[in-house]
Amino acid sequence: MNIKLHKVVLGDLKNLLKNISDTSFSKKNNSLFGASIGEHFRHIIEFYSCVLDNKNQGVINYDLRKRDHILETKTNAGINVIDHVLTTLQQLKSHQDIPITIETSLNKNQSVPKVSSSFFRELMYCMDHCIHHQSLIKIGLIEQGLVDIVDANFGVAFSTQQYRNQCA
Repeated sequence: MNIKLHKVVLGDLKNLLKNISDTSFSKKNNSLFGASIGEHFRHIIEFYSCVLDNKNQGVINYDLRKRDHILETKTNAGINVIDHVLTTLQQLKSHQDIPITIETSLNKNQSVPKVSSSFFRELMYCMDHCIHHQSLIKIGLIEQGLVDIVDANFGVAFSTQQYRNQCA
């Protein structure tokens, strides 16, 4: 498995955390319907953690992930989790892809829908999910006048970046 692209998106998040104050990180943004940049960060990183923590069980349910509210308010805590995720990703080998079942929790009266996937496919989903939420984070940064603390490609899909470069 090639973790190069994961390193890019997680590195972009880490740079954001290094350059934003805890106050701005946890500020509720009107443009994000009252959510904070920190809430979006927590959401991103907990999807990665959910996949990595549940790999050996063979079942992932993103709805049941841990929700650590410290990750919404303390940038140093976020940096530590990113470092842990990156270290774990670097230890993966290409032969370690395994079948995974994805479950979704709807409510107590319904059966749990299940979908077949793979560990590496879910890591790819985490990366795409991260980029999507980075674009939302960028909207919060614009509202706060802080967009200059992230790279212009923050929250832009890799394929979009390539397309833009071809058009330039």
